[in-house]
Amino acid sequence: MSVETNESIQSEVSNGHSENGHSNGNLEAKMKLLKLGTDKEDKPGKTAHLKRSREEEEFQLLVHSYGEHQRWMQLSFMSVEQFLEETEEGKGQKLREMKPTDVNELSIVELSGLMYWIDKQNPYTKLPMEDKAALLKRYSVRKLSLDHFYRASKHPQYVARREFVMNNGTFVPANRTGFELPEDDIQQIEAKRMTFARTFDRFWNNVIIPFMNLNVNDAEITFIHIMMLWSTRNDEYVTGRTRAIMTDRRSWALDQLYRWYLSSNDWSSGTAEDRLDTICSLLKEIESICDQHCQDFQVAKMFEFCDMSKFWYETLCYAPCNIDFQDLDSEMLEKLKQFSLESKKKKKEATNDDGVKDQNTVEEDPTLLHEEIDPNVLGYNVEMVENVMAPLPDDNPEFANDLEIKRRAD
Repeated sequence: MSVETNESIQSEVSNGHSENGHSNGNLEAKMKLLKLGTDKEDKPGKTAHLKRSREEEEFQLLVHSYGEHQRWMQLSFMSVEQFLEETEEGKGQKLREMKPTDVNELSIVELSGLMYWIDKQNPYTKLPMEDKAALLKRYSVRKLSLDHFYRASKHPQYVARREFVMNNGTFVPANRTGFELPEDDIQQIEAKRMTFARTFDRFWNNVIIPFMNLNVNDAEITFIHIMMLWSTRNDEYVTGRTRAIMTDRRSWALDQLYRWYLSSNDWSSGTAEDRLDTICSLLKEIESICDQHCQDFQVAKMFEFCDMSKFWYETLCYAPCNIDFQDLDSEMLEKLKQFSLESKKKKKEATNDDGVKDQNTVEEDPTLLHEEIDPNVLGYNVEMVENVMAPLPDDNPEFANDLEIKRRAD
């Protein structure tokens, strides 16, 4: 397969989908060219054969490493009893509903998993420090999202109920987001659901359910991971030399997955070209969903509905490079603004019903606004004075005594 042919196919993967989301017909033709290129290499020279063997071995090792690191993450959350309950690897474990307190341990294991996996991606460790940092931030939210989608898709019964199965042996109920914290009240929980709803519906319908129906495998997920790490969407954040490396790695990944299709039966009916086309379409959708999710998080952050500052997710997954501040959904902002006002109103009403004032909303109490205060009442109500006026120096008895002593001395 020529370099020109592979780069052309890669361009189709990055740009070959129309705005309505349908595949560009040219991609199928490109796949045929890729197959022709493969056919021509049926009898390669010794050097070319060794090179191809090494490349195939590298891809197969990555596929194996991906499965191993996912299994390691699952085991990190298990007790001895849970481990013994498994009937076979990854099966038989009793799942429980995820609790807000689970986030702390989840964040520790997922960070280790992220660093382990990205360290396996040649030649990531050899890149300039600034490029490594940029790619780590850009890739982190995509890596975690893809892992979660893949894991969830392997549990059809939970998918049917829109219950999101996680690597830590828990599931997120349909009425929760997984971003709940122990200190959240009802209004914050509802606000998070409202904020993330559109993206959650999108990944259920466009990723998790298709993953389940296609029965995607570790090789295909490994391919998507490679393509997202070295994505053209990351070009603007790295140096020119790294961009050239990224182009080569995307080309390499396309070649390897196609060859894997030709040599494997671990996928459903259809041609290798059709299967690769479908996986590339899912790749584009996942990247778009991750971008949208980061926008949702930023909106939630603006309205103080979602604070992940105590975890690494906020510094990496939701770093500024992952958020387009010019593209925030104005309709969503307006809805959340109204929701925020209504929530505050409900809180105030609930507080008044209990007969207890919220100290944090004193300045919002209309009875304490200057224009609504009756001067006569103010003159006789000393408790009201403390709410609208800071203590004066002569309110202090010791200060008054000092003044009297000074007056007599004069």
